Amino acid sequence: MTNFVLVAMRQWLLNLCYVVLDHIPPFFWAFLNVLGDIYMFWFYKLGNYLRPKSRVVYYEAIKELDHCDSYENWCQTAAMVDEITGANLWRRNFFSRRYDFHSVLEQYSILSKALESEDTDTIKEKLSTTGPCMLRNFAGIVDKKLFTKSLLGTKLLIEQYLDKTLESLDLLDMNFTETSFFQRCKLSLGTTALILKGGSVFGLFHLGVIRGLLSQNLMPNIISGSSMGACVAGVFGCLSNDEIDQLLSEDGILNVIKDDAELLRSCGYGIVEQHLNLGTLVQNLIHHGYSQDVYLFIQFVLKYIIKDTTFEEAYQNTRKIFNIVIHPTDKSCPNLLNYVTTPNVLIRSAIDCSLGTGVISEDTNLYCKSLDNEVVPFLTRPGVKFMAPERATTTENELESPYTRLTELFNVNNFIVSLARPYLAPLVVNDLKHEIKTSKYYYYKHYPETNKHLIDLPELGIPQLNFTEMEPLAFKFKYHLERKLKNIITMEFHHRMQVLDNLGLLSSWVKRLAIDEPTPRSATEIVIVPRIKSLSLTRIIEGQLDNIPYWIKCGEQSTWPVLSLINTRCAIEFRLDEVIKERRK
Repeated sequence: MTNFVLVAMRQWLLNLCYVVLDHIPPFFWAFLNVLGDIYMFWFYKLGNYLRPKSRVVYYEAIKELDHCDSYENWCQTAAMVDEITGANLWRRNFFSRRYDFHSVLEQYSILSKALESEDTDTIKEKLSTTGPCMLRNFAGIVDKKLFTKSLLGTKLLIEQYLDKTLESLDLLDMNFTETSFFQRCKLSLGTTALILKGGSVFGLFHLGVIRGLLSQNLMPNIISGSSMGACVAGVFGCLSNDEIDQLLSEDGILNVIKDDAELLRSCGYGIVEQHLNLGTLVQNLIHHGYSQDVYLFIQFVLKYIIKDTTFEEAYQNTRKIFNIVIHPTDKSCPNLLNYVTTPNVLIRSAIDCSLGTGVISEDTNLYCKSLDNEVVPFLTRPGVKFMAPERATTTENELESPYTRLTELFNVNNFIVSLARPYLAPLVVNDLKHEIKTSKYYYYKHYPETNKHLIDLPELGIPQLNFTEMEPLAFKFKYHLERKLKNIITMEFHHRMQVLDNLGLLSSWVKRLAIDEPTPRSATEIVIVPRIKSLSLTRIIEGQLDNIPYWIKCGEQSTWPVLSLINTRCAIEFRLDEVIKERRK
């Protein structure tokens, strides 16, 4: 009886809030926006007055990074920031305790000599399945802490070594090395997959991540998504890379949507009363879990891109491996859908099930095409429900995880995770963007000049290094303290949330904000998270039509600081894929 009263009281309070929001005049919200702009203006103005002049230059350069329109402009501005902080000196100095630079130097020298003399036997030995060049983390070169010092990337020695490895692969390809050699190398190295997590509200962010990776030829051929990420994965799996690039450029999606008046009306656009009723929009956001612009994009994808395509048909058209994660109540139903496990299942029904029963439509079920090309239910057992990711219970058995199944099917051992939750950005340990800006804590560490430290490396373009003209960078104590505290708080927060979830004491709303399905422990992952500055409550609640290009741009900008790490981990793998693909043609 007490629980019933509490539920009734909560529902009454929510309804009261919705009514109040519906009757607040629009000029009140415009007035609040003006106050917010005034506050932010004086906040930055006073901050510049109070900061030392040396720090003002740094913060102005950092601010320019947020307004770059292209990756090339971002790199130019990032080079300025590195010069201010001294991180460019850190890049040129190959000494570091984070990786074995002696081994990297040795392999770099061997590959350089072999390339000059075109010694293919030596190159094949270094690139074989037992060679050092077929290890992603050879000598620790992909340690994430090597990518948090500089905005532009890691040590120049590591980048030069990677270039020599790619040149060696090209030389073997030009000398008509057997295809089986490259296939063995690819099998030993493993495969990379892009995972689209979260996104019931910020799902359009995933589109920008795909665009940012495609622009630098770093997009994996395997992609998996759940909830809104499943819808975006469907776009990638059903279109070629050229078609995706054209769709995501400027207003490519909006131009198609604006020509379809019926689609706009069915999604609530063009109805003035609905835009004015803020309470109605908030109610839809809380109870259904998606905003108006996200719903519009889902309907656009289902109507213009997915249609009645099956997983097998999509794979035959594009040769891309895309997966959709669902959470059925029936354990006999597979939780990872792709062209191998469920080839005849309709992609549109898989997206509907991944979002959850009752989120988009009440009749949520998996459908497939029969041998007579008729659409029939995939599951014979009636009454199967599909839970949204935030309502699904976290499995304790790692073997039941869909991402473990992904590693088994396609030899995936490296994950790029797009986490569309900007409010979690400060708590994500793997997010590089928040680590890089700690470069403001750099200071120079002086060493006495001794001839013992002189090193001559003409191949690297660095004539002579010594510790006086190339002073290594160290950190202030404040940096170490902040970093340790952040890691402790993050691990403690994740642990407590996981314990509450295992006990069944975590509400669906808190779980939506704090819990993610973990990737296998045997694999490594790179996390891409939106900037907290991109979080705009006005855009989310109102579901503005220009949210689609806005979030695409935010997603693309969020990939730029991580591209160097992705390139170091995946460049050899992608080059092997290109060689094998050309050989098959």
